[in-house]
Amino acid sequence: FIQNWMNTLRRMRENRKGTGRSVRCRRLDLSSSDGILQHQKRVHFVRHGEGHHNVHSTVWFDQGKGGNPWEHPTCPIDPTLTDLGHEQARDLNKRGEALQAAGRFDPEVVVVSPLRRTLQTATLGFSFLKGKVPFVAQESCREIMGQHRCDRRIHSRFHAEAYDHVDFSNLHDFPSADSKQHATSSLEEASEEEREAAGDTVFNEWGPTRESDEAAVERALDFLFWLRDRPERDFVVVTHSAWLCVAFNGAMVCDCENLQSWFNTGEIRSTLVEF
Repeated sequence: FIQNWMNTLRRMRENRKGTGRSVRCRRLDLSSSDGILQHQKRVHFVRHGEGHHNVHSTVWFDQGKGGNPWEHPTCPIDPTLTDLGHEQARDLNKRGEALQAAGRFDPEVVVVSPLRRTLQTATLGFSFLKGKVPFVAQESCREIMGQHRCDRRIHSRFHAEAYDHVDFSNLHDFPSADSKQHATSSLEEASEEEREAAGDTVFNEWGPTRESDEAAVERALDFLFWLRDRPERDFVVVTHSAWLCVAFNGAMVCDCENLQSWFNTGEIRSTLVEF
């Protein structure tokens, strides 16, 4: 399935040539001392550490169940990291700190999807940057929208104390579950996560259907050009596997096949992105 989807995204990319927005990507050699040109940005793309929804789907398929595990009521909403996910994030921090000490890794901002698994990964995985560079939550790099319970997000007020180092001002936030708008009988018996995520307006644009490939590619391009227009030259982006698949196969033209492959949980790839 994944390879077929990648091929579809690549055909879309070919068909889009010459239509306007163009982004190229190549793997970055962190040992190189080459500078960054005006039309380039260093971007270190990171997939979040293992989340409870990843375990849920693995167990589901191992048991030979049919259907979509991410739609089932047992799939967690806006899940957190597992113990392994925490370990993967701490390993990112250890490696990043060592690279920075060696003068090979110096991000100016950490951009993070506003879901809990990415917020945890960014916070644990780049704790050595807390208080030194901005941490910015951004909707346009969150996971593919619609249909899957795990890709709904809870209201950012839920994160206010735990992630007070993150700037949530760019989010399209929605009335919290305590508002009269969401005090409906359908939510009276819901869990706190379900109540908090019920008004996720960005996700709700797609509702029970999955965000289209065309829309996901455009959103990835919007995000990349948002990076282009920021003053910083060196970014960490903590995001999700399907979004990364769209970005590397549908939005950007990459210089090698390995860059376009599926990201493992907790994986980081350093790239030079050209506009």
